[in-house]
Amino acid sequence: MAKKEKRDTPIKQGEQGEPAKQFKNISHKLIDSLSDGVFSIALTLLGLDVVALVSKVSHESDFNAALLKEWPTFAAYVLGFIVLYSMWYSYHVFSQYAEGTNSFVVWTHGMNMLWIALMPFGVALLAENLNTSNRKWGVFYFGICLFGYNFTWLAQWALNRFKLPISFTDDFPWPHELARRTIPIFYLFSSVIGLVLIVISIYSPWIALIGYALYVIGNCNPVTNYTNLVPRLSKYVSAED
Repeated sequence: MAKKEKRDTPIKQGEQGEPAKQFKNISHKLIDSLSDGVFSIALTLLGLDVVALVSKVSHESDFNAALLKEWPTFAAYVLGFIVLYSMWYSYHVFSQYAEGTNSFVVWTHGMNMLWIALMPFGVALLAENLNTSNRKWGVFYFGICLFGYNFTWLAQWALNRFKLPISFTDDFPWPHELARRTIPIFYLFSSVIGLVLIVISIYSPWIALIGYALYVIGNCNPVTNYTNLVPRLSKYVSAED
């Protein structure tokens, strides 16, 4: 019987000697579609705690007093909604200029969705404990959910040897190489703010909560923030596109 030829060696060249074809990375539109779905679900889940109050307050003799007593749930809902909606806004401001994908891009977006999906948990903890002796832990874990993406983004960037393999379209308003240098600074700055506020929450949760709120409000207009960011950072970061 003739000896069978081994076929487990991968073919690296085509039939005519040309380089073998490689798999393409996924389209950025697929990431955007999944992201919009995750944002939609997370925003919807935020409202469930508010809806759950209906049966609770409806059986109280003083309806309005019972409703007012649940102010932590409403406050946490408003804060959580602004957080998620501003994140969605910021996400699409940048993604509209994204050109192509790679494993770094796909997984950084994946980590973003991880924290988006976890935000209703952070909001529920904050609402349930804001008026109790466990207030500091509600504020603490809400802060982790709020700033978690900044932490994981920096970790992924470090694992990628501090390189930012992102390509932008030609109409991207920043010089491309300058953007690659300044984006990590933005995440580092946000991470430092988050880390400080999370530590403060252990000792003074109300001060930390005010800091969270100011940070969230400051990120409500990403178009203006990003437009003003590069001229300021370009004074300290030199780059050639």
